[in-house]
Amino acid sequence: MKTTNALPAHPRRHGRLHPARLATAFAVVALAACMLPNPADAATAVSVFPSPGTRYNLAGTQIAIRGVAPAAIGALTVVGSVTGAHTGRIAADSDGQGASFLPDKPFAAGETVTVSTGLNILGGKGGRFSFRIAHSAPPIPYAKLPLVSAGSNGVQRFRSRADLQPAALTVTENSAPASEGDIFVTPQFGPVQNGPMILDPQGNLVWFLPYPVATSTLISDFRVQNLYGQPVLTWWQGNSNSGFGHGEGVIFDRNYRLITTVKAANGLDADLHEFLVTPQGDAYIAAASPVTLPGVAKPTIDSVIQEIDIQTGLVLFEWHALDHVPTSQSYFTPKSPGYIFDPYHVNSILPDASGNLVVSMRDTSAVYDINHSTGAVIWTLGGKSPRFKMGPSTSSWGQHDAIPQPDGTITMFDDGGGPPQVHPYSRGLRVRIDTRHLTATLVREYDHTPPISANFEGSAQVLPTGNVFLGWGQQPYFSEDTAAGQQIFDAHFNVPTSTYRAYRFPWSSQPLTAPSLAVSPNSDGSLSLYASWNGATDVAAWQVLAGSSPAALAPVGRSRKRGFETDVMLHTVAPYLAVRALGASDQVLASSPAKATPAHIALYGRSVFVARTGFAGVPASCFARHRCHIAATVSAGRTVIARSGREAIAPNSAGVVYFQLSSTGQRLLRGARSRRLAVRIDLADASGPTAGANFNLVPFSTAGRGPRRGVTQTGGLRLLGLTDFVSADGVGGILAYCPQSSSCLARTTISAGRTALARTGAEFLGPGEAGYLTFSLTSAGRRLLAGAAGNQLGAHVSLSGTGAPTDAQVGLVGFS
Repeated sequence: MKTTNALPAHPRRHGRLHPARLATAFAVVALAACMLPNPADAATAVSVFPSPGTRYNLAGTQIAIRGVAPAAIGALTVVGSVTGAHTGRIAADSDGQGASFLPDKPFAAGETVTVSTGLNILGGKGGRFSFRIAHSAPPIPYAKLPLVSAGSNGVQRFRSRADLQPAALTVTENSAPASEGDIFVTPQFGPVQNGPMILDPQGNLVWFLPYPVATSTLISDFRVQNLYGQPVLTWWQGNSNSGFGHGEGVIFDRNYRLITTVKAANGLDADLHEFLVTPQGDAYIAAASPVTLPGVAKPTIDSVIQEIDIQTGLVLFEWHALDHVPTSQSYFTPKSPGYIFDPYHVNSILPDASGNLVVSMRDTSAVYDINHSTGAVIWTLGGKSPRFKMGPSTSSWGQHDAIPQPDGTITMFDDGGGPPQVHPYSRGLRVRIDTRHLTATLVREYDHTPPISANFEGSAQVLPTGNVFLGWGQQPYFSEDTAAGQQIFDAHFNVPTSTYRAYRFPWSSQPLTAPSLAVSPNSDGSLSLYASWNGATDVAAWQVLAGSSPAALAPVGRSRKRGFETDVMLHTVAPYLAVRALGASDQVLASSPAKATPAHIALYGRSVFVARTGFAGVPASCFARHRCHIAATVSAGRTVIARSGREAIAPNSAGVVYFQLSSTGQRLLRGARSRRLAVRIDLADASGPTAGANFNLVPFSTAGRGPRRGVTQTGGLRLLGLTDFVSADGVGGILAYCPQSSSCLARTTISAGRTALARTGAEFLGPGEAGYLTFSLTSAGRRLLAGAAGNQLGAHVSLSGTGAPTDAQVGLVGFS
């Protein structure tokens, strides 16, 4: 990924200066003075990283100097006990409150590096300090992500965005205030795609950025953060193995555009456990540094914390667990299972009110407060050597996401799962610490109903309302409790994927991309439109547009927004379609590109009436810019019982496709139970479109020539046949179609002489569509049909409601 938006210079929380970023770095040659510091700067205590006396720094380390203007750093000498004097250059931090010396060549493993300055170095002596270089072990190799099975309902799929296939989820409880915002999760194990995922308060997808699982790319720690006073989306992405990540932090703006990526420095890779962005333009990250220790046969993982200047990529702070926390404090030993020795496993970092860092370590089951200037451990909560007297139920095991709260408490997700399992279930935990009396007391537990046990991962976020939003780590659940501990929201992925953390934030965005539209013809001639806009939060409704060209579209329908993708049924012969996203006040937010209506065919009804000779027909429509040539195939189970020739039907018109049952088909119909043979009729146009539906074949019989038939007046509706069929209880249908470009409403009147046989209300027919206009005979009509010669009753049909009436003489034929 490349930076797309420039980052402005901003002061950091611990500084007073706000100079413009230095345009260029200036070269520094070791042992040569660039300029002399002034006395005031020399007297100011300056922090350096690597910190004086540290022993596990990497060969590619830079030397960060913080708390002094870059121009006042003065002369530097950098000498390695093996590599000798080092040349390099000074690169200024973006806030003007420090700089880093970037050596031209790496240091040597095991050597001591001595730095001489004219500054007052915290932990140094006379402006001098030294540090050692670790013996690095080979990096942890990447591993392929395990995938969960999709099952029958594990994946969401959308017609308008077939490229998006996020994990499906179910909300089982939801009385949480919607005003608390949207939900941010990162499914980790597919089934099809991983990626950052925003859900609305009801659990519907809002935004998803897919990462194919084939790349084994893991996404974690997805949330809203504040950068320079603006809301941004951030997450970590990369590969992983043994619980560690090799990747980078990602920052998107509120329109889902990449701002920049943030990488670890000094030869490390950013770990998956933390990507914390500050409003001032810093990022806190964790990193795993494999090193070789005397007497330890396997690589030891040194947990490293870095504060990175987002604009420059320079180190502002660096801390190594091996320098400050004895490995004996870990509940894991070099003899523990596995090919590495992982004594610490940092999984959360957050500055407290004083600017020091509160850090959680899973493998010591402890939380630490670390001095931001010197790296010294101020206090330890939990673990083998707590600084506090731990009250009942305050100890955690393998905890994650330790967050100092404004009221002086600390919240965390207490996994408790192991191995070994210490607590029977996981929980959210809020502990009050008294740094004066050195006590830790339980404030509240936040449990899941039913109880859940997670071996790893998890989060506990205190919302502005006081409610607590919980991600259950290894388990596929995320939930919300009130401040009093009552569960008011619960959701889970439908398959056992998981999210490293789960968050809830207010979020509003109008993407710069256009809405998406998919159009799917239905077998009855209607169109299903599917509208979506990945990432849009303010859509209230969708307006459907149709027209003769992309430049001549007009509204023809609308539907309120329903979930990520809204489906709208449409009856139209317009060759082009589009959708508009409408806001709460019906303002137009954006429009999709116009899409050509796909050529399609349709068939109608659910019963086909078969003469004694086996001859029958099915009504069909042609929705295309050319004449259709449609053939029918009729099947009873796996047996084909009829194939027709091709019937020509004009564009955006309707007709009847006739077929002749085979002898087998006629035999099956004669033997069918209740005189109904269930069949499948499939139509295929010569140009490719198809349609199919299930029907009942119904036999009928007549005798004699029957009554006179004919159309006496053609109006706004057309008849497709002059024989119409009526059941034994008097229900029948007039087969008609709508020949115009807009929908038709049809009212049917049937009479015999002066006797009214049936009258209907308005029925809908879409443009170019056919259908049966259903009627029910009066008792007089049923008597007349029952007594009609040859089972054929002559009747007058009048269709009105659209344009001039259509009148015809038809024959009504009974069937049983």
